[in-house]
Formats: sequence, structure tokens, C-alpha cells
Amino acid sequence: MDNDFKEFQNEWNNNKNNIELSPNGINTLYDKIKKKEKANYFFYYGTIIILLATLIVISLFFYYVAPVKEILSRIGAGLMICGLIVRIGIEIISIGKAKRMNKIHNTLTATENTIRFHQFRKVIHSIVAPIIVGLYTIGFYMITPEFSLYISRWNLLLIDISYIVIAIILFFIIRKGIKKEMVILSEIMNLRKEITE
Repeated sequence: MDNDFKEFQNEWNNNKNNIELSPNGINTLYDKIKKKEKANYFFYYGTIIILLATLIVISLFFYYVAPVKEILSRIGAGLMICGLIVRIGIEIISIGKAKRMNKIHNTLTATENTIRFHQFRKVIHSIVAPIIVGLYTIGFYMITPEFSLYISRWNLLLIDISYIVIAIILFFIIRKGIKKEMVILSEIMNLRKEITE
């Protein structure tokens, strides 16, 4: 009885491997990979558009509406603007890395590059992005003393509180997007591994 079960299990595994290695199976896996990569590109380009729009609005605000004059405020505005520029640059680099990774015809090398890219994005999301957000927040509050000269205390308090509320809401929205991206990258890695096994 035990031998029959082992024989059946071996036959099952052999047939499963034959199905996965068939040309149609491989094409299906490649199609799944392309679909998931497309979803990640949408995420990267969407992030760039949002960050670019924020950069333009903030730059125009500091140039036309409220040109800051004090050094502390200028440093704060610089932190905000530079943080956005760095983050946009990271997303552009990510798109370049993802495209280079996808052009590789050697499946094993593509799998290794996918793993490296996954690690790169983990570092961006867990270390670099929080630092940029922290510097952006510090920059925002460095402007507050100068704004207090022109805005009533209650309006300034409302702006400061609304920044925190918006930051919390954005945190959860961005976190959801990041989790989705990391899941998709993990799925791409697993699909590439299936092809190479």
C-alpha cells in the first residue's frame, strides 16, 4: 500500500513537472509575469505623477504665494523640495532597473535580477522613503515659525493638525500600494523560479 502511494505521488510530480515545462505552460507563466510587471509599472508611473504634481504645487506656492525669507524657512522649503526630487529620482531609477531586468533573455539571470530588484525596493520602502518623509515633515515644521508672522494662531494650528491628518491618511494609502507592489514582485520571483526549475 505504501509503495502504491509513493508510486502514485512520483507519477503525479512527474506529470506536474511535464505540464509546467510544456511550451503552453511556459507561455502562460510569461504572460502572468508580463501582466504583473505592467501593474508595477503603473504603480511607479503613478507615484512619479503624484510626486511631480506635489513638487510643482509646492514650488509654485513658495515662489508666488508665500516666498519664505528667513533662513530656517528656506532650509525647510529646501528639505521639502529636495525630498520630492530625490523620491522622483528613485522611482525613475526603479523603472530603469525594472526595464533592464525584463530585457534579459536568460531566465536564470532574470530571476536573480528580480530578487535583487525586490531587495532594492524593500530598502527604498523601509529605509529611504521614511527618511525622506521625515525630512519633508521637519522641513514643513521649519516653515511654521515664519508663517506664524502672517497667519493667525488658529489658522496655523489648523494647518499643522491637517498636515498630520493628511499624513496619516496618505501613510495608509501608500502602505497599501507598497504591500501590493511587494506582493506582485514576490509573485514575479516565484513565477520566474517556476520557469527555471
